Amino acid sequence: MLQPQTYPRLLGQALTLQSDPIVEMVDDDNPWIEGLFFVFVLGLLLAVARLVGGLLLWASLPPSDAVRETLVIGLKQSFPLLFGEQAAAETFLRQIWPWLTPFYAYENGLLGLLILIVTPLGLIGQWLLYASVSHGAARLLGGKGSLGQTLGAVALSLAPRILSVAALVPFVSVSLLLVNGWGLLIAYRGLAVVHDLPTGRAAVAALAPLLLGGLVLALTALFGIGLMTLTGGGA
Repeated sequence: MLQPQTYPRLLGQALTLQSDPIVEMVDDDNPWIEGLFFVFVLGLLLAVARLVGGLLLWASLPPSDAVRETLVIGLKQSFPLLFGEQAAAETFLRQIWPWLTPFYAYENGLLGLLILIVTPLGLIGQWLLYASVSHGAARLLGGKGSLGQTLGAVALSLAPRILSVAALVPFVSVSLLLVNGWGLLIAYRGLAVVHDLPTGRAAVAALAPLLLGGLVLALTALFGIGLMTLTGGGA
């Protein structure tokens, strides 16, 4: 059973594409449980960073009421509506403003709670989906590892998400392409170790979830276009 205090070391080794953390995960009695806990802790850390960063950003912004009044003035100046229509638009904006404030980085208690819940759960869902598909692909390509071992190893591919802690600093973001590409390399390394696959097959297994996702999106788009064409033709 791995201890949480070893996670910083595992993160560092995974980020440098070392095989030691993968072997530790695979050799554990319950690698999938270790992977689950690792992903949950990472997701919770990212959620806290995002929440704190949002609060810091909120503290640096002008008051919410001032922003709302500025939008109301801009609405009146930009759209030369009749007086009654302007009044209706202003009333509508004031009514929906509490729902719009999160989009302007004005955090509230409910949104903060949702961040703390949704971020770890979303990360766990991504991990389970990617690991399951890549495991199936690896087995089809002659892999020898178990699903539990794959789950444990692939959990380490989320290590680059730690860079998102930079969200603590307002207006700072990290390239998703960098994070996901780095994670893909770690997943490739993990699949190669777990399933004892050569380079080419491990790469195909690592890319399989992305290829499958792209295929699903393409088929969905084609279905939507076909449905719109048929509907338009019927009209």
